[in-house]
Amino acid sequence: MSAVRLPTTKTQPPRLRSTRIARPALQAALGTALLQRRLVLLVAPAGFGKTAALVGALEQLPPGTASAWVALDEDDDLPRLFESLAAALEPADLPWRTAPDALAAQVGDERDGTRRALAELVNALAGSDAPHGVLVLDDLHRVQSPSVCAFLDALLERLPPHWTLVLASRVEPPLALARWRVADELAEFGEAALRFSESESAALVASEPAVAAGPGAAALIERTRGWPAGLRLCLAALRQRPALAATLSEHGRAPLVDRPLFDYLAAEVLDDMPIGLHDFLLRCSVLPALTPARAAAVSGDARAAAWLDEIERRGLFVSAVEDHERGVERTLVLHDLFRDALDDRLRQRLPEELPRLLQRAAASEPDPVRRIGYLLRARDWRGAEAALAALAPELLISGHGAELLRLAGQFPDDWRAASPRVLRMRALARVQRWEWDAAADDLRDAVRAARIHGDETELRIAQACLATVLPELGRHEEEAAIAAELRGRELPTEARLLFVIGECSRRFLAGDLAALPGLFAEVVERLEPVESLQTWWENAPPMSWSTLRGMRPLIERYCAGLLHRLGERELPLRALLHSQRAYVLLWGGQVDAALEAVQRAEADARWLAAAADVQANVRVLRLLVEGMQGHAGAVRAGLDELLRGEQGSAERRRVWTYQVAIFGLRLTDLLGPDPDGLRHWTALMAAHAPERAPEGGGSPSLAPARLAAAEGRWEEAAQRFAAALPNAPRLDQMGQAVELHLRAAHALWRAGRRAEAAAALQPALERMTREGELGHALMAGPGVLGELAAADWGAAVEAGGRAALAEAAALARRLRGGDAPAAPAAPRHRRRRPNCSANASARCSSASPPATATS
Repeated sequence: MSAVRLPTTKTQPPRLRSTRIARPALQAALGTALLQRRLVLLVAPAGFGKTAALVGALEQLPPGTASAWVALDEDDDLPRLFESLAAALEPADLPWRTAPDALAAQVGDERDGTRRALAELVNALAGSDAPHGVLVLDDLHRVQSPSVCAFLDALLERLPPHWTLVLASRVEPPLALARWRVADELAEFGEAALRFSESESAALVASEPAVAAGPGAAALIERTRGWPAGLRLCLAALRQRPALAATLSEHGRAPLVDRPLFDYLAAEVLDDMPIGLHDFLLRCSVLPALTPARAAAVSGDARAAAWLDEIERRGLFVSAVEDHERGVERTLVLHDLFRDALDDRLRQRLPEELPRLLQRAAASEPDPVRRIGYLLRARDWRGAEAALAALAPELLISGHGAELLRLAGQFPDDWRAASPRVLRMRALARVQRWEWDAAADDLRDAVRAARIHGDETELRIAQACLATVLPELGRHEEEAAIAAELRGRELPTEARLLFVIGECSRRFLAGDLAALPGLFAEVVERLEPVESLQTWWENAPPMSWSTLRGMRPLIERYCAGLLHRLGERELPLRALLHSQRAYVLLWGGQVDAALEAVQRAEADARWLAAAADVQANVRVLRLLVEGMQGHAGAVRAGLDELLRGEQGSAERRRVWTYQVAIFGLRLTDLLGPDPDGLRHWTALMAAHAPERAPEGGGSPSLAPARLAAAEGRWEEAAQRFAAALPNAPRLDQMGQAVELHLRAAHALWRAGRRAEAAAALQPALERMTREGELGHALMAGPGVLGELAAADWGAAVEAGGRAALAEAAALARRLRGGDAPAAPAAPRHRRRRPNCSANASARCSSASPPATATS
């Protein structure tokens, strides 16, 4: 289920009045346009029956025609529009390849999210089984976001030929309409087409016998000039007060198609109501849609259901929505013009009640976004902050950081600047969008605000969160100062977890890898009683920790806890989870099980629109397996794809390229002797080396040693590999430490230095036998492992070590002899209201490269 529950009235067309006037000419023209044109545009002022005309036309479409209805609201932006459209399309059972809710979370993202969402929508529409489909966006004039119109222009450009887009608006939308007019793919219905003809006006007047028999019926028809709303309101007013006919005649020949007269007539209708119904309607006007339960909750009137019946009986300006098959109760929607009249009167008659009515509306509102909107309108900043804090975790884990930013932006500037909680929530949303500088600024402001208010809990959480962001900006001194202030203090659980996971990262970067298991054990132990998925997301371990000594069982515990809390929920955390499990299985030597987890991670990353860093980790996983299987072409293509993956700043691209080059060097060596390939990646590393080497590098580059071994210069290779061995404990990530010992032992053996080779081999064998992590050894490749397994080590290597070498060599040979692991076909999912995407932990960004600290 989506993080935001959309109201039924947003995706369900209203039910037309049972006594509506037949308009066969309009319906025929509109019905033909819906089946034959790319774009159908209805543009007319309020009250011209645009919605009624569309509902009637949809009812007349041939059986099997698919349709989706979206009623737009003032606060709709592009992500909410996309989510609403996907929800409205659910009955069409489209073959989505990516979860629509996940796409909605990425729409508007500068990192190509909108382009991807549009492509997925177009593909899903193209794959529909329906012979024809119609997408209706009603009340487009309410939307202020320019990105919505840009998206609609792009959608029109690529809309499949068996689909039609229908837009209803009070003003012509700023779209590229000229092109479609010239191509004869645009059907337009304006005031002239939508206004009642004289015969239709006469038919409506005839439905009110008392008015039709009066002397002013003909004048009424003439002076309303076919304006449906004006004519209906005149009839409603005259039904209650026949004497109004004389008043209306005083307008001479002036048309009644104007807002002041509508307000005047609405006032006459309201004044004639029983006081109970009158005040009930005023109080309920804060609601966009009325159900008996919500109307009773807001108005405090137990007769709500009866009053709604009376409203329908009186033929007031409402439309009805109901769908008993889908469990949708009867809902009345007030016409905009009538609701405005009620709102004006509410502010005049009961102004002191308005804040309380809005708070009641918030309390009964199932849509959390609208709930926050009610509280903001009521100027209940504290209540709105609490509601946003309750919603924020779901928005974050489902990838809706943009929605969280938008909601936080609706608070007054002075309140937001003084609220550490709102500032911190906004910062987390910025982290999800890789806006590190802005996130750091928000968190600094949160720290200052918490100090001013004396809020110790928020202070420590904001500080701990800031300390996880600063390394992304290279501000290590500021991070160290915060860590020093937090170290040794009693911290709230959330702050303590962030501090400890940050301490893990600091030790990792400093090369103090032996400290990580103890620290991460505390993280897992503190997480296990916590149910919040956001907290588990914030404390996810990077994939590069999975091969550190002592970390594998802890990461398995983390994965088990996360899996238990995820259940069946389709969140991007699931792609992260499968990636973590795949790494653990791969380094444990369970390659077949790892491959299955890789395929699940790939399918989830696609279906759940996982963040760039999660997708990069999945691609790295696939490359590791393909490298172990010897698929050189797939490895080269995958490395090229990784190189294109970072679209950030020039500095981020340089760091990304450097890290991918290191990974490319390792994979090239894994595939077999390839001096030219090794030179290529070595040159790329040199061209993109950062000004300051990463703190965890700790070793001279192994590129010359790899090249010497590939060219058979064994004495040089032996010397270079042996020189790097003292730094192996600092390089224990992604299997590098074991691989280094194996390659050093192999080079030393080839150089005739048997005793030194056996000594170099021992730490790798100990790791392989004691911890059962054969996957590390596979990075040395079948050639190296085969020669080491076949060598006569005599008493220098124990039987257990020789058996481990033989097992690793056999596994490496089997992998090379197997078929290539086929990437799973992108699944054709039918709409299931899955969840949306979230990005990985606040410590990681799309620039977090494959973790290979040295080459």
